[in-house]
Amino acid sequence: MDDHDPLTPRSPAEAYPLLKGAVGPILDRNEEARAAFDAMCERGLSEEEAREEIARVLLAVMFHIGAGSDRLTAAGGGGGLRSEAYRRLGEGETARQIFEG
Repeated sequence: MDDHDPLTPRSPAEAYPLLKGAVGPILDRNEEARAAFDAMCERGLSEEEAREEIARVLLAVMFHIGAGSDRLTAAGGGGGLRSEAYRRLGEGETARQIFEG
C-alpha cells in the first residue's frame, strides 16, 4: 500500500505541477501578480506562458527564502522579493532574467 500524500512531491520534478496549481489563487488575490500576468498577456504571451512565469517567480522566491540569501534580505523578505519580481515581469523581463541576472 502507498501511504504517499499526493500533495507532497516525491521529487523536484513533481513539485512544479503543484506550484503551477497555486498560480490561479494567487492571481485571484494578489494585485501585483495579476498586473504582471495581464501585462505579459498584453505583450503576446499566452495565458499558459504567463502562468508559468508567475510559477517560476514563486519557485525562485522560495529558493531565496530557503537559502536566506542576501538578495532576500535586500528586498526586505519574501514579500518584497515577490513584489520586485512581479513588477519586473510586468515591465517585460522574464523570471530567468530577474533571477539569473
